[in-house]
Amino acid sequence: MVLKARLLLGIVALVCLCGCSNDEATSTYSQREYVFCRFNVLQYTELFHVMGTLGQFASIRKHIVNGVTKVTMASANSSTDYMVDALSKNFGFGLGGLIVGTNYFGETLCYDLACPICDRTDRRLTLSGDGYAYCAKCGTTYDMNNYGVIYQIDEDNPPLTKRGLYRYHITYNGEDIYVYN
Repeated sequence: MVLKARLLLGIVALVCLCGCSNDEATSTYSQREYVFCRFNVLQYTELFHVMGTLGQFASIRKHIVNGVTKVTMASANSSTDYMVDALSKNFGFGLGGLIVGTNYFGETLCYDLACPICDRTDRRLTLSGDGYAYCAKCGTTYDMNNYGVIYQIDEDNPPLTKRGLYRYHITYNGEDIYVYN
C-alpha cells in the first residue's frame, strides 16, 4: 500500500515537472521581434523626463524620411525627431517601436508600441500622460504601470485574443537605457 502511494506520488511529481517548461518561466518577455538598442538619457528630453518621473512613459520609433533614418521620441510633454548615428541605424525596435518608462513602483519597463491584439506594425498605441496605452483600432486600453495588462476592452467589439503588452528586457543605470530580448 505504501509502495503504491509512493509510486503514484512519483508519477504525479513527474507529470508536474514535465508540464513546466522553460518557456513558461521566460514568457513574460517577448521574442516576437528583434530588439536591441541603447540610449543615453541625457541626450533625449523625453527619456530624461520619463526615467526620472514615476508613472510616465515615452514612445520610441524609427522611421526613414527622404533616405535619412530618424528616431521619434514622444512623451506626454513633447515629441522630437532625432537624427540616428551610424551605430544606431541597425538597432531593433520591435514590431511597432518601443515604450519605455518608470512605473509607480520605480521599476523601469519596456513594451512594444504595437497593439498585441491587432499584432501589426501599423497599429501603434497612443500613450496617455497617466500611464495608459490605447489602441484606436480594437479599442483596448493597457495599464503600463501594471506591467502592460489589459485595463479596458471595447465591450461592443471584444477582441478574439486577450493578452497584455509585449515586454522587453530593460536595464537603466541612471544614464543609459539598454533594451533587448
